[in-house]
Amino acid sequence: MQFDMGGLGKALDKMESKTPGTIDKFVSMAGEKLVGEVKMNTPVDTGRLREAWGRTPAAEGKTEVYNNTAYAAHVEFGHRQQVGRFVPAISKRLKQGFVPGKKMLHRSVDTFEGEFQQIASAAMEELMSP
Repeated sequence: MQFDMGGLGKALDKMESKTPGTIDKFVSMAGEKLVGEVKMNTPVDTGRLREAWGRTPAAEGKTEVYNNTAYAAHVEFGHRQQVGRFVPAISKRLKQGFVPGKKMLHRSVDTFEGEFQQIASAAMEELMSP
């Protein structure tokens, strides 16, 4: 998922020419905040899914938030299951044909877009200070 920085991108490009690494530093800060937001929105059973969230190092003004857990996409988007099948791990029969997704990453990005401008302003102030 991506979102637009608006006119902030041009201001960051100017700062980048004066101070190399500015955009990557800003993107790293924003990526860490997003990872924290996603972790808070992730449902917990064993904690494995929540702890598997991470981000790539910022390079060329980009970072990726990811989760390498095999079932992360099923929790995010939902999944089908066979109604009536007995599952020994929970000692129950399945009753729903489709389990809706939790949309933890989608909701986090939506929430984060509101906070993004505040983070951007703080980063710009830090870069502008002597």
